[in-house]
Amino acid sequence: MWQHFTRLSIVLAIAVLVSGCGSLSLEPHAGGYEKLEKAEKAFRNGDLETANQLYGEVAEAQPRLISPHLRLGIIDYRQGRPKGAAGHFQAVLQRNPDHVVATYNLAVTHLQRARALLDRHERLAPVSASRPALVNVRKALERLKSEKQTPETR
Repeated sequence: MWQHFTRLSIVLAIAVLVSGCGSLSLEPHAGGYEKLEKAEKAFRNGDLETANQLYGEVAEAQPRLISPHLRLGIIDYRQGRPKGAAGHFQAVLQRNPDHVVATYNLAVTHLQRARALLDRHERLAPVSASRPALVNVRKALERLKSEKQTPETR
């Protein structure tokens, strides 16, 4: 019993920190604590499919909670869904515009999308893509890419 209470306290502390100290109003009878704890465990163990499902359920049941959207964005990014990731990071920023991790993660997602669009532009219009300004932008993005930017999980 005491061990369950300790784990629950840790999960709640993480949720409050990740939520930017926003209000946490999970209802115990709705299984909110347990789902959040199971989702976090699945995420940490790399079971992204289970984590995605559980975080989605928590986000739907508790729409003001930030942490599920942050994790759902990271999961979408890792699974190659940058548009979905951006949507979740934006959902966090709608709830807390100063959320540092969501801001960074959204920027990383946009950089990835910008690189893909510029690559496509270069294939479609090589002459236009060779303009010095665009070449400089692509070089800058490549330098950033070499730094292996990925969303933060904090």
